[in-house]
Amino acid sequence: MMDIRKLREQDRVDGRLLVAEKHLLATRDGRPFLRLRLMNRTGSIEAVLWDDAEAAYRLLDRSDHQVVEISGVVVLYQQERRIRLKSVTPAPGQAPNLDAFLPTSERNPEEMAEELHKTIRKVANPFLRRLLETIFRDPEIWESFRNTTAAKRMHHAYRGGLLEHTLSLARLVLLAHRNYPFLDRDLLLAGALVHDLGKARELRADAGFDYTDEGRLVGHIVLGLEILQKKIDSIPDFPPSLAASLKHLVVSHHGEVEFGSPRQPMSLEAICLHGLDDLDAKLWGVHDFIKQEAGPGKRWTSFHRVHQRYFYIPESFPAERPSQEASPDKPEKQPPNLFARDVAADTAAKPKKL
Repeated sequence: MMDIRKLREQDRVDGRLLVAEKHLLATRDGRPFLRLRLMNRTGSIEAVLWDDAEAAYRLLDRSDHQVVEISGVVVLYQQERRIRLKSVTPAPGQAPNLDAFLPTSERNPEEMAEELHKTIRKVANPFLRRLLETIFRDPEIWESFRNTTAAKRMHHAYRGGLLEHTLSLARLVLLAHRNYPFLDRDLLLAGALVHDLGKARELRADAGFDYTDEGRLVGHIVLGLEILQKKIDSIPDFPPSLAASLKHLVVSHHGEVEFGSPRQPMSLEAICLHGLDDLDAKLWGVHDFIKQEAGPGKRWTSFHRVHQRYFYIPESFPAERPSQEASPDKPEKQPPNLFARDVAADTAAKPKKL
């Protein structure tokens, strides 16, 4: 399989890739060109076809989710790699398995599921723990949550990325509480686990990781609140003040109105969650960007258009993504497992009464 991360300027490219996005566009003087975003399990890259663009566009399916045969060369455009295509045609033969072309978390999905269960069991507040169990026991929520991406491109942009980012944030919360013991550990940990809950409905887990219709129309913060409120309403006597505090963590975790938060952080836990969420997204996003750009003797990445800067590549930069500890907490006696290991299959279990 072609490793998109290792493609360099002037590399010849021939092989099969999945079309994640497809646009027939025109230059200012009216010359048509075809712009694609192509992907496989190693990542994604933009590609452009200038010759016979309209004919090639007609050959491709109307949907974006199609495997194609391509031939071209890697070039730099505005300091970013792209493929200048010589040809692009539908892959011949039987329809390939699209899942084989989707970028996927390097972490074992069963290990991540187990870590989520263990993290929930660290929540001592009975209302918050029962709420988390009710949410992640729901097979419809869990199936999307464990499979989808945390973002379309910026960070954890692969299958399982949302769960991986959520667990990473939860570990940061546990570390932060050690240094700031005045924070409400249970509230903050619950907020970390549900802050991006709406992305299970906002983003698709299939080719292209595109937005759903309600994802574009409503957004993941509002969708997450809808899920959260429904599950809170199902728990008798859930304290209104606790519900409001938890919902505030969700609506404020982007920090500013211009970044999508209906409210700015107005509690200590909200300030902490926003800062840690921003840290995790930026560090992993930039780490994976540097990993994609790194090469022998190369000390600087190309220009990052979102962060508006170049990034330094240290000599010791690892070739592979570093492993992640299951939990930064000290070993502790775990309470009984309150729900089955296979959350998706545990539809018959009933939550214990408080």
